[in-house]
Amino acid sequence: MAAAIAVTLARPATWVVALAGLLAGGGVIVLAWPILVLPTPSGLQNLLGAPVSTLAFGNPSRELVTFLAATSVAAAALLVAGLVAGAWAERRGIALVLDGAADDGCAARAPALDSAPGVLRVAVLRALALVPPLVVFALAWPTLYSVTYHELILPDDLVTPLPLRVLAQVPLLLAAIGIAWLLADAAAAVGVRRLVVERRRVAAAWALGWADLARRPHRIIAAALLGDLALIATTGPALVAAALAWARVREALETAADSPIGIAVAALWVAIWLGAVVLAGVGAAIRAAAFTLEGARPPEG
Repeated sequence: MAAAIAVTLARPATWVVALAGLLAGGGVIVLAWPILVLPTPSGLQNLLGAPVSTLAFGNPSRELVTFLAATSVAAAALLVAGLVAGAWAERRGIALVLDGAADDGCAARAPALDSAPGVLRVAVLRALALVPPLVVFALAWPTLYSVTYHELILPDDLVTPLPLRVLAQVPLLLAAIGIAWLLADAAAAVGVRRLVVERRRVAAAWALGWADLARRPHRIIAAALLGDLALIATTGPALVAAALAWARVREALETAADSPIGIAVAALWVAIWLGAVVLAGVGAAIRAAAFTLEGARPPEG
């Protein structure tokens, strides 16, 4: 972790690449959290009640079928695009970190990665990493659906937000999903490095990632947890500040949008949010570098 921090902080290019991978992997939703307005249960019911009723009674309208088909195609396209973009960023980040670590004396210089497996193979391996958490989620889905449906229809508490009420009722189930994701992501991260640096086949690299996780869990899981902690520590405070300030920004824009005060408040909020984006890139770069340097050999002598 010390080497990962030293290598990444001195090389802003790793921040940009890691930020691209983070956004492609769904981080754009997290970074947009301060300004997201989540729909209420009543709003969802008003929007989806009639279409879902026609689907439940076996007489879906043509518009609903078209909407479901278009949504499925768009979701699949976004998933593939995210996997490919994230794979490019991860592969490029590995090269930057290995070169930087060799320049700093933290690791032996790795062979050139020009002939290493390309972006598509990395994307396939990352797609395989989604299987274990999806299996756990599928097994947990009936219970999660039942608890969420009960809290929507007959809530026990109207003060506590819905996600917290669901979390309080099935904490172990949600923890199991989180642990499955953490382990699968850590094994895939190691597998990608095996694939790129050692020129392994996709299936072999994926299996070796799990084998490495089983052989040295104290190091790989520690790298995953500390990497997540670095990402949260760098990004969390700025996102919280942006979320708290967003309400004030909306008030200023509603009352004095064209005044210098309104413009200054909006500009200040944008600066805070952009700072959170930059810090997210730093945290993501540290996390990725930790996995890369975990398998790197120290320089001889």
